[in-house]
Amino acid sequence: MKTASVFAALAATALPVVGLSATPIFDDFGSFPNATFGGSGIPTDSVAASKQIIDGDTEITVALSATQRLTNPPLTNDGAGTYFATPGSNTPPTTSFEGSRWNFNFYVEVRSISGLNDPSIADYDISLLYDFDAGFDTPLADLGFIDFDVVGPTATISTFEDFADGEISQGSQNLLFSFLTTGSPPFIVPPAGQTFDPNELGEYTFAIGVTDGFFPIESVAIDVVIPEPGTLALLGLGSLGLIRRTRR
Repeated sequence: MKTASVFAALAATALPVVGLSATPIFDDFGSFPNATFGGSGIPTDSVAASKQIIDGDTEITVALSATQRLTNPPLTNDGAGTYFATPGSNTPPTTSFEGSRWNFNFYVEVRSISGLNDPSIADYDISLLYDFDAGFDTPLADLGFIDFDVVGPTATISTFEDFADGEISQGSQNLLFSFLTTGSPPFIVPPAGQTFDPNELGEYTFAIGVTDGFFPIESVAIDVVIPEPGTLALLGLGSLGLIRRTRR
C-alpha cells in the first residue's frame, strides 16, 4: 500500500514520527536555490530539504516549503520546518486566482553523480502527502497523497525536466485546488471524506517519502500552522485552546 511505504520512509529518519504522524523532518533548512517550484518569484530562502546517495552514484533530493500565494502576506517560520500562515482565501477576479492565501511547494530530483547514468523518478516509490485536517498530529493514514512515480512529463500539477543524467519534478500547489479533493488525475488520492477549509485554525502536514519499493531511502516533512504568531497574539490566548483541540 502506498501510504505504508511512505510511512516506512518517514519512520526510518532520525527525527521522530509521533503517533503515526510526521513531525518536521529534513537534513537542511534554509536557502535552496536549485528550485523554482515551477514558477517565477516563489521564495526559496526557507526550504526543508533532504538528500541521499544510493548505489554509489544516484543522488535523490526531496524538498518542501510553504509560501504566500500571489500578493498575500509572506509566511514566517521557526527555522525548524514549521511555517505560519494567515487564514482565508483570495477573492479572485478570475478562476486562475482562486486558492487559500498560501501554497505548498515541492521538489523531487534524481541525478547521477558521475553523469554516466540516467536514473528516473519512476525507478522509485515516491509520494507527496498532504493534509486537509486542521487537527494537530494528523495520522499519516488520514492524509491524501500524490504518486510521483506515476507523475511524468504530461502531468499538469508540476513542471518536469528530463536531462542527460536525471530528472526533476517540482511545483507549487494550493489545498483549495479542486483536483486535490476530487482525486483527478488518477495519481492523486485525496483524504477520505474530507475537504479543506482555508479559514480553519490549526496545523497542516506535508511530507515526501522515498523508497525503492521495499526499503526506505529518504524523507522530508513540514507543518503549516494557522494563524501566524502575530495574528494569534491579536486574537488572544483563548485561540490557542481552539487550535489545539482534539482531532476531528
